[in-house]
Amino acid sequence: MHIEFLLEEESAKAALDVLLPKLLPPDTTWSCYPHRGKTDLFQRLPGRLKTYARQFAGQPDLRVVILMDADSDCKRRKGELEKIVADAGLLTKTTAAGQPFRIITRLAVQELEAWFLGDRAAIHAAYPRVRPPHFSGLPHDPDTIADTWETLWRVLQEGKYYLTGKAKVEWAETITPHLEPDRNTSASFQYFRLALSHSVLSR
Repeated sequence: MHIEFLLEEESAKAALDVLLPKLLPPDTTWSCYPHRGKTDLFQRLPGRLKTYARQFAGQPDLRVVILMDADSDCKRRKGELEKIVADAGLLTKTTAAGQPFRIITRLAVQELEAWFLGDRAAIHAAYPRVRPPHFSGLPHDPDTIADTWETLWRVLQEGKYYLTGKAKVEWAETITPHLEPDRNTSASFQYFRLALSHSVLSR
């Protein structure tokens, strides 16, 4: 099986390049295609879906996963993605209702950084000066945090780490190698993980 991931930004690619070998069988291949934010992804998505619709007939083992941040409105983002896919005449895991599907839409809630905050041991392994007190007051499920990017930034600053430039990409490259899927407390991460297993089983 080959899975193509359509992503919102470069940091998601940096994370998935490291994470996917932990989530997919060894015989599964993948490609990640980052975009320049939500607007770019939404603009390009209809055309890409038309291309996939033509490819699916001749490539029965091809799957497509669309992943973006939910930001402040999970229901709205999910609805927008599902509508674009439906307008292309394709089914997703959400709309298939038992029929074969090739496309999965998933959200990082609220942002990709929630997946990092869902594994505090991984953050400590990447940034050893970060200690348990620096997470004080944070909920068990980081998806309930409204500002996950800012929260992770604050946690690292309290550990005396001051980052400049492409912080999101740096976090993806430094924290993701230490992520352990079984211990991650982010609900959206676990939904993403489950969706990938369903995709592989649906072949």
